[in-house]
This record gives sequence, C-alpha cells and structure tokens, in this order.
Amino acid sequence: MQIQSFIDNVFYQSDLKFIKYDPYTLESMHEVKSCDLIGLVTAIRSSNLAFQQWKVSTVPERVALIEKIRAVILARQEEFAKLEAKDQGLPLSFVQKYSLELSLVNIEKVKKQRPLGENLQYSAVGVVAIVASWNLSLRVILDRLIPALLAGNSVIVKVSSESVVTAHILAEILITVVAPKGLVNIIVTNDIEVKKTLLSHPGVRAVSFTGSIDTTSEVLPLISQSSLQNFKKIQISSGSKNSAVVLNEPNDESFQQIMSSFLIGQGQLVWNSSRLFILEKYEKQWEEKIKDFLVALKPSEAIEDNSVWTPCLKRASFTKFNEIKNLAFEDQAKLIECSYTLTERQKKTFLPAVFTKDMSRCSTLQQDQIHSPIYILSSVKYPFDVSKYANVSYFGFASHLWGDPNKLSKLAESLDVGLVVYNKCSVEVSGAVTAVKQSGFGLQDFQSFGAFYSNVKILT
Repeated sequence: MQIQSFIDNVFYQSDLKFIKYDPYTLESMHEVKSCDLIGLVTAIRSSNLAFQQWKVSTVPERVALIEKIRAVILARQEEFAKLEAKDQGLPLSFVQKYSLELSLVNIEKVKKQRPLGENLQYSAVGVVAIVASWNLSLRVILDRLIPALLAGNSVIVKVSSESVVTAHILAEILITVVAPKGLVNIIVTNDIEVKKTLLSHPGVRAVSFTGSIDTTSEVLPLISQSSLQNFKKIQISSGSKNSAVVLNEPNDESFQQIMSSFLIGQGQLVWNSSRLFILEKYEKQWEEKIKDFLVALKPSEAIEDNSVWTPCLKRASFTKFNEIKNLAFEDQAKLIECSYTLTERQKKTFLPAVFTKDMSRCSTLQQDQIHSPIYILSSVKYPFDVSKYANVSYFGFASHLWGDPNKLSKLAESLDVGLVVYNKCSVEVSGAVTAVKQSGFGLQDFQSFGAFYSNVKILT
C-alpha cells in the first residue's frame, strides 16, 4: 500500500521517499513520500489561516465537528484497527480494544468539556503541533487532537515514521467529515531538519510531544532555545518504567494479564510493565510460574494471533537488548529466559523475553528506560519495601497493582508515579496521563479549557 495525498492541505509530501517495513517480515510495506521544509512551511501557513476562522467558531460548532469525527471512527473502527495493528506489529484485538475503543470513549468525554469559572475568560492558543510516538499512535494523537480542536486551535500532526498508516487513517477521517481546509494538517517525515523546524518555528504556538527519553533529550533543549525569542507552550510525555506489584501467590486468572502488561509491544509501549515486585514467601511459586510461561511462549505469526510475544519495532532495541543482558551478567543476576528457538528470519524481528532475578539494588537496569523485553523480578519481605526500590527510577508514569485495593492503598500513596491502577494495566485507562519525574514535562494539562490548549484570563 502506498501512502497517498488525499486533498490539498491535509497531507504534505515531497519527492523524498523512505520505506516502512513490515514488522513481521521486514519486507517493504509502504513507500512513503516524506514532507520537506517547503511542505512544512506551507502547512504552518495553512494552519495559521485556518486558525483565524476556527478561533471565532462557537463551542457547539466545534462539538459538531468532533461528533462527526467520532462517528467515522465508530463506523470504520475495525478497518482502522487492522491498518494500525499491521503497521505496529500488535495483536488486532489489542489495538481494537485499547486504541480504537478507548479513543471513542475519550472523545465522548472530551466533547462534554466546557469553560469553567465565572471570572475566567478562555481563548485559543493558535497552531498546536502534535508530535506522536508510534505505539497506538492513533489513540495518542486523538487524545491531544480532540481537546485542541474543542479549544479553538488549529493543529499540525507529525505522525511517527514507524506507523505511517496513522496519517492515512487521519486523512480519511478529515476528508469524510469535510473538515475546514487547513484546520488539521498531517505530515510524515524522516528528515531531522523538518522535525526541528516544526518544533522551533514561531508560527507554532504550542507543542505536545510524545516519545522516548532519548528523543526528548534532543527535543527539550531545541524548544527551550527557540522559546527565548518566541515563547511557546510545551507538553512532553516521555519515557516510562512501570512497576507491577502482586502481593499474592500467582494464579491463572491474573497471571496472563500480568505477563501481557510486560510482553505486548516487546517492552516498548509506554504502558508496559518493566519490573515485577512479589513477596519473598511466594518467590519460588512465581519463579516457576514465569519459567513455565516462557517455555510455552511462541512468537506471534500475524495480527490475528493473540500471542503476547509480538515483533520488536525499533531496530535500536536489538543493540540495547544485548548491552543490558551483558550488564545483567556482570551484575551476577539470574536469568529466566524464553526457550523457544527463533528461526533466522524471526531473529530479525523478535527479541526473546528475559526476566532477571537477584540483581543488585543499585543496578543500572533498575533505573534506565530500556525499551527492550528485559524485565526485573524483585522479591520484597513487606509491601512497604516496594516504594524504596521502585522509586529509584528516573521515571514516573504508572504502577500496576494486583490484589485487594484496600490492602494496596498505602502502597499506592508511596509510589512516585502519575497513575496507579488496580488489577489491570494502565493501557486500559482512557485519556492522557499526567506523569511525573522524567515521564512528564511542561504543562501536563489535557483539558480543552485548561492551561495548555487555552489561554486563560482572569477577570476582576
């Protein structure tokens, strides 16, 4: 399938091309025309023109457009889920449930938001740039796009080159609803100068960015430097290192769900668990249960396959995997590994799942964001010991706690994260998460009429 331009000022391209590869086979899947600097400048100009009209639209007019967008997604959610699952190497059922269905839930919530406060006056910010990561990218984009539109902003969406089909989906939606020309512009590019210009251009008034900590470390100084001449609002959702805590012995009912929180996405999803805390008295049962699970594990063959061992999308993760595994050896950690023998072809697309055990308390692996399927199994004597070891991470996105919520409440209070979920994974929570530490930066306000998507004036 070739990603095509649909209408003027929806999808900006050039003669520059790059290839998007099939995550299961590494065969060429899309030939993508990459946006260049001229296309970007044209998109920014178009967005600013559209903003002049959209900012004076009424809230009911904006809600009407949002309702049309939701209706298109609802009618075509199976088609869109298949496209995104294939591009991202994820199970179709997973994408249907946690990308499409939860996007619909969040859109319904957002469209009900209204300005609050008798002495407050809200106005739109201007052109908002949304720079999205690849994982469940349609959901990530819609979580930001819908509140931006409701607030009266125009939007430029930079879709990840790892999931270019999301640009196709967005364009299809915009065309079907007959969105105002230039209101939402979509770009796909692998040109670093285009990315830099989008972030620093004075015509862009706010940037909502999602991505890895490595990319964030490049993005933040660039935006900060440009803000000296032209201040813009910044909203960054970055790396994660999520703890899973289970205070009971393993049982079949929750075990599969717990393992899925680690494995789907090969440790590269922001929602993935990275470290499993268990009680010492159940340590032997957990070790045996994980070992048996990994022995029976087989790689996913296609998006219809519900195996939690999915392809590894980021090529850099293969190098990182070996580096971290060597660190674990040096740390004299015990390794619980998947025993399935990958074919030569599969070795190019899959990384085996590995749990480390008995690591030192100050191991680099406990702190760094790995983005590879190497996970830590840690036993503690008492539940209150978890926070001492979990909070050493530089990240604070979410924690997944399994057990009686009443018994877990004190532990939840002690964890340095933006979200705590009981008996499920954080991917099941609709809407964007206000993270802490290096997982979140800037104005972590995802309300339409809040500090990021609106300018708020106090009237006295």
